[in-house]
Amino acid sequence: MKRKFHIGMTLGFVVYIGGFFTLQLLGQDKTFSDLENRPLAGKPVWSKDKFFNGTYGKDVEKYIADQFPFRNQFIAIKSQSELMLQKKENNGVYIGEDDYFLQKFNVPDKQLMKKNIEYINRFAESFDVYFMLAPTATKIYAEKLPNFAMPYDEESFIDEVSGGLGQKVHKIDVLETMKAHKNEEIYYKTDHHWTTLGAYYGYEAFCEGYGIEPMPISAFERVIGSNSFYGSLFSKGNFTFAKPDTLELFIPKVEETLDVYYMGSDKHTDSLYEMSHLDKKDKYSVFLDNNHPIIQIKTGVKNGKKLAIVKDSYANALIPFLTNHFEEIHVLDLRFLNMPIATYMRSNDLKDVLILYNVQNFATVNQFSLLGK
Repeated sequence: MKRKFHIGMTLGFVVYIGGFFTLQLLGQDKTFSDLENRPLAGKPVWSKDKFFNGTYGKDVEKYIADQFPFRNQFIAIKSQSELMLQKKENNGVYIGEDDYFLQKFNVPDKQLMKKNIEYINRFAESFDVYFMLAPTATKIYAEKLPNFAMPYDEESFIDEVSGGLGQKVHKIDVLETMKAHKNEEIYYKTDHHWTTLGAYYGYEAFCEGYGIEPMPISAFERVIGSNSFYGSLFSKGNFTFAKPDTLELFIPKVEETLDVYYMGSDKHTDSLYEMSHLDKKDKYSVFLDNNHPIIQIKTGVKNGKKLAIVKDSYANALIPFLTNHFEEIHVLDLRFLNMPIATYMRSNDLKDVLILYNVQNFATVNQFSLLGK
């Protein structure tokens, strides 16, 4: 009986694999999953070395997992089944109340935190550093978490970082600002970023810390960019039952003069928005055309003020509000650079710098050694 069972299982597996490769021959491989917002594995290239060291076998597994027929339908069925079973977490994303997806914050690496603080303090000996650590929706809407969820407290982490930063670092408290506006739509439900409204309140907090008057919200026309935004947490958790977010753009009512230069690509534009992304899955990339190593923004403001911004993607939605205050803004993303920021600052006559990260990204970034001094 057992022998027949094993024979049946083997035949079933052979039929499945045979059917898989037959369908693959009839069709074309997909290169990108819009549902998961990530590249898909392509056909593995065989070599003797890869075969004997096991790499080829692993590549084949990834290829089959990414390219098997009706993959999105299987993902949707799995997602609906888990919802029916009242599962409240998948792949580090919690299903919260009121349709919020909330990202799990694991215990941070304290040694990495201390090193990053040391790099920032050393950097602040040579430049005027303004530091903003933005909370995520996981902290602001903690009451919406499932009962069993116990993520590391972001507020405690912010306090630890702030306590380690020296007096030369201007610390901007955006946590209390976001708490004060928690009843407004300041975070997306399917994405880990703050909304454009949330970014505006972050901008207000920066202005207070920097000592300038923010533009009133009435100075902007709120334009709906998309009513069908499914963000990063939707993709990470594979929650196909989610309701879409609305993505807004805040357009100044007084027309601006801008020259936006994406270094390394020779791309110049007169807008901070790449509208083509609104027709794609990753609609948040409409802000500054996603992430780039260096973006130089020259405005029509003639006040001689320059600002460097060392950042993650949270800053992308905030930067458009700053163009009314600075003649030049230099946007620097450590994840894509291999040069000392201090060298760049001096060569471009920059003195002031805003370091802006969300809490969960800051806890994992290991490139702050690039700041230099």
